[in-house]
Amino acid sequence: MAGQTLLLLVVGLTLSHAVSMVFYAHDRDVLLAATGGREFAHRATTVVQVVAAVPAPLRDRVVRATEAADLGVATNPQNPLVHDQENDWRARLIRELLLEELGTAYRDRITVQVLDALPEDTVGLAALNPLTRADVRASIGLADETWVTVSGALPEASAAPSGGAVASTVIMFAGVLGLSVVVVRRMTRPLRDLARAAERLGRDVTAPPLDERGPDEVRRATGAFNDMQARLRRFVEDRTQMLAAISHDLRTPITLLRLRAEFIEDDEERDKTLATLAEMEDMIRSTLAFAREDAETEAMQQVDVAALVQSLCDDLAEAGQPVECAEAPPCVTACRPQALRRAITNLVQNAVRYGGRAVVTLERTDGTVLIHVDDDGPGIAEDQMERVFRPFYRVEASRGRTTGGVGLGLSIVASVAHAHGGEIRLANLPGGGLRASLRLPLARGGSGRL
Repeated sequence: MAGQTLLLLVVGLTLSHAVSMVFYAHDRDVLLAATGGREFAHRATTVVQVVAAVPAPLRDRVVRATEAADLGVATNPQNPLVHDQENDWRARLIRELLLEELGTAYRDRITVQVLDALPEDTVGLAALNPLTRADVRASIGLADETWVTVSGALPEASAAPSGGAVASTVIMFAGVLGLSVVVVRRMTRPLRDLARAAERLGRDVTAPPLDERGPDEVRRATGAFNDMQARLRRFVEDRTQMLAAISHDLRTPITLLRLRAEFIEDDEERDKTLATLAEMEDMIRSTLAFAREDAETEAMQQVDVAALVQSLCDDLAEAGQPVECAEAPPCVTACRPQALRRAITNLVQNAVRYGGRAVVTLERTDGTVLIHVDDDGPGIAEDQMERVFRPFYRVEASRGRTTGGVGLGLSIVASVAHAHGGEIRLANLPGGGLRASLRLPLARGGSGRL
């Protein structure tokens, strides 16, 4: 938007300036023609009047006396100029000026031609603009059928832009560009802040509200965004509080049921009842943990992700789990270490539980870090790659309750990934097994909350 606004302002004002320069050049040409033409008409009128006032035998001497370096005079028995060539607007202008000087009696006895520009060494009236000049010739018929031809130079504006015109255009362009950059950046800053806040909303619903500034439309949009964020925050808080209350309220009857189950005499029935109650407690605990992912207040920290992953894998390996971690160079970025550790732990434990073992590798690319967790399991059908991230969704063939949790592990991983501005993807390996890839941006700093 800023670039388009700048382009519109600069191009529009530049075109406006160019059109103004065209009108200015036209007015300048008219002024030069009027000024030079009037002077030429006055001098030609003087010459004609002098020649007409002397007898015919003396006219050659008068013509030679009236000639000058910038004015040519000659007499002819016939009109040497052709009327068909009297097309230039300057010629018509000079003819009207001559009529004003000589009178209407000469209306049919005046022919004026303005020819192409003369060479650079032309002198006379053309000195007003030495760059270009035009040759003007006027032939006036006397009462005795003698034609007096007067020729001279007419100043003409240069076709090339002058240094002043170029300088004014450059100064205008630079001034408009500089002012436009400042004004447009100031006008679009609230929009940029709004765009960044919209991106941040998916990761941090508890971020502080935006300042409502800028044009009226932007202020209204910012106010609506702040209201929407406040409603979302209240919704998340209400959901968390509701689940916490449900969890608290359910624990009491589950505890009572567990105590009563101890009095069941049938051992098999008692064990089934206790297992069902334990499963209910696990579901409540997992659901509450998932709901709290959006409400926890862990601060962003600069963490070496490679060291965090290596430490996690070492802990799991020492606990007897088949976990391998390839050595990786330091990779420091801003993250929530506890949330990230919980997400990677879920990926590794899923790989061990459903794939037999977990092989963890780190890959650093431009601006991102990829954490791959591979296993040797059967993989997942392509149509279920996205579904497994939904809460409580389980692949029944290998992820039933008898072999795992309640279907919230990958949902927690996806929530943590999105809170960091990253993503989680699954892919079946060519040789068998499943690869889970957690992508995180390598953004420095940050003060968001999770």
